[in-house]
Amino acid sequence: MAKILIVDDEEIARLTLAEILRLEGYDIKSVSSGEAAVEALRCEPYDVMILDLRMAGMGGMDVLRSVVDTIPDLSVIVLTAYGSIETAIQAIQYRVHDYLLKPASPEQVLESIEKALARKTHPPSLLREKPAQNIMEVLPGGVKLAWDKRQITWSGGSLSLTPTEARLLKILYERKNDMVPHSELVYLIQGYRIGTEEAAKILRPVVSRLRQKLAVVPDWSERIKNVRGAGYVLELYEL
Repeated sequence: MAKILIVDDEEIARLTLAEILRLEGYDIKSVSSGEAAVEALRCEPYDVMILDLRMAGMGGMDVLRSVVDTIPDLSVIVLTAYGSIETAIQAIQYRVHDYLLKPASPEQVLESIEKALARKTHPPSLLREKPAQNIMEVLPGGVKLAWDKRQITWSGGSLSLTPTEARLLKILYERKNDMVPHSELVYLIQGYRIGTEEAAKILRPVVSRLRQKLAVVPDWSERIKNVRGAGYVLELYEL
């Protein structure tokens, strides 16, 4: 399991990103200052650090100066709301893997992490699991879903899903037309149990992204329904 360190003094942004990445199967530690980041890196190794630049006290560039030579195998993704040509050039000089501007989408961050891990020499077991191999499912409206490739195709188009989106859709498909509770969904996707309210918060952005993707698929824009305060259901009755 790949280990990721999130460094951001904005609490909501830090906690939200941490929960999204945990749901994707990563081992996450989050800290709120540059000083805490340097201390965390001294205590244990990380594969990727997602680093804000502008923080009170020790800023992101100060963190980079402290660790760039002592931890050369660490992949750093800068995630900042205050991007500039100057800081981008500095980041390149410190050999950062990527430089993203807030608000970066979860897809952008996930893609950047995947590329960072692919460049490293980790064995495949440290990368996120892919959904188990399955034959292609033929769904209502002539839509085809290949679970192994995490790809949906239809007459005139195709789209790809992230591992978490594919796992979520597969669970809902296997329980089609039945409501699956928030906490059960998180448990089935990620393997840990949490309360209903916390599970609903974690799932909300994942379901939102999945719905946005499915909106371009004919007759699929309204398939995933929210059962208020309870869970989600995939309706596969003919519309």
